Amino acid sequence: MSDQTADSSVALFERHRAELKASKRTMNLIMLAAFLVCLALSVWISQFYPERLASGIPRIFEYFGTIIPDLRWDTLLDGRTEEGRAVPGSITYWYTDFWVYLELIWETILMAITATLLGTAVAFLLSFPAAANLAPNSWIYWVSRRFLEICRGIPEILLALVFVFMIGIGPLAGVIAIAIHSAGALGKLFAEVNENASSRPVEGITAVGGTWVQKMLYGVVPQVTPNFVSYALLRFEVNVRASSIIGFVGAGGIGQELNRVISFYSDDRVLAVLILVVLTVTIIDLLSERLRLGYIGRENFA
Repeated sequence: MSDQTADSSVALFERHRAELKASKRTMNLIMLAAFLVCLALSVWISQFYPERLASGIPRIFEYFGTIIPDLRWDTLLDGRTEEGRAVPGSITYWYTDFWVYLELIWETILMAITATLLGTAVAFLLSFPAAANLAPNSWIYWVSRRFLEICRGIPEILLALVFVFMIGIGPLAGVIAIAIHSAGALGKLFAEVNENASSRPVEGITAVGGTWVQKMLYGVVPQVTPNFVSYALLRFEVNVRASSIIGFVGAGGIGQELNRVISFYSDDRVLAVLILVVLTVTIIDLLSERLRLGYIGRENFA
């Protein structure tokens, strides 16, 4: 009797397992079909066809052909003449407005630094009530999450347009726009880091009668600070690029100059500005990476 009971139990288990596998297989097929339908619709709506790409690629080279400078080996390194004029075909002639570009790049970096600091501060404050395991109550958690979603859901360039309309052309509009978006993006990342923090220090502080603020400051912050710093530095790199883009709508920085040379000249000055922007972003990426590795330790990236 016991053997029959065991056999029936095994059969029941195997039948249930087969039903689960069949259900999972069916769900996977449904998800795959939905993915393929969405992919097909995306290709059709965006007209992402190989022949269209093939016909458009040569145009890229045509455009770059119009912005390549006319440099000459015999005058490449010549400076200015006695009259203060740059010699055509020289690097000096190509980068006649070099110091203007450099000043605007410095403005772009300062915009990114200010926006990152503001966004990080707001994200830090909201990341604790936005963490499911740390929020004082569900209402505060819901409001914090929705606010962060609104901040990161609106593109920086759209925010910059709004603030340019409100306060006028200049870097202030760009700083505010990038800071708002940074607060939303970093707030989500910080909250997820908080949710993965150990609860033991918090429980210990709770046991001795600590307040919610004390639990956050002494139980959570010491654990999550390295990750917060890493994410903030990564966001600074992103904000340097964003500061270069939002200048197209009058929000300051090198992007404003890039928009001007593209709109009015479309010559070698476009390439001159682009090269400086790419070099700036590359250098900042390298420095930021070294800072992250130095602060957190290379072993944490393994």
